Amino acid sequence: MTQELIRLSKRMVELGLCSRREADELIELGRVTVDGQVVDQLGSRVTLTQKVAVQAVKMQLHKQPDRVTLLLNKPVAYAAWPEAEGEAWQTLLNTEHRDVSDRTGFVLLKKALPHLQVPCGLDSAAQGLLVLTQDTRLQRSLATELEQEYLLWFDGELSAESLKLMNSRTKFDGAVLKPYKITRQSDQQLRIVLRAAIPDFLPALCESVGIQMRSCKRIRIGRIGLASLPEGQWRFLQSNERF
Repeated sequence: MTQELIRLSKRMVELGLCSRREADELIELGRVTVDGQVVDQLGSRVTLTQKVAVQAVKMQLHKQPDRVTLLLNKPVAYAAWPEAEGEAWQTLLNTEHRDVSDRTGFVLLKKALPHLQVPCGLDSAAQGLLVLTQDTRLQRSLATELEQEYLLWFDGELSAESLKLMNSRTKFDGAVLKPYKITRQSDQQLRIVLRAAIPDFLPALCESVGIQMRSCKRIRIGRIGLASLPEGQWRFLQSNERF
């Protein structure tokens, strides 16, 4: 005789594991197992004899904004511009790469991933702060208004005159550049503050004065700094943080 199949979320509620709303979120997070196997597809069905369990028993879910914003410390070789070559940053958005210091209690649902946008990209050869957001108003300000701060390490000799030339560019790849400022931090390190980043601008700017960009890290966007967020990990923007 065929056993009756019921929705996994309904069975979780019947077993007293969580509420109906929590059930769907826990399933999407991959925290639910059926007979020891993780099940993360909504609408999955189980029999009454199968063993259903929730990892960590019951997760405390906090009210979160309808449009979430994430901060990611992007590693080198991950693409963060449309059509750029490299690993997809989306592959880092899982519980394994979530920063352990994230205390928001927010839940990153799989259905939210396709709607996250990258308003100010970062070259594949660069590391550092990447903002992923569903907030369209924030997307506009991030793309054109907010300061972005970078540290850049280079190989080669850079004279005072060459540094002056680097600060004098008004156009790149046909686009008009917003005012920016480059200062020398040490013999082989520069600090760059700009708005409206353009793909490949910094390495091309270095090459134009005969130096080679060795590495580059974005450490701040607006008032939000990279701080202690580990490379390759992400966290939610906290409710008290403002760009």
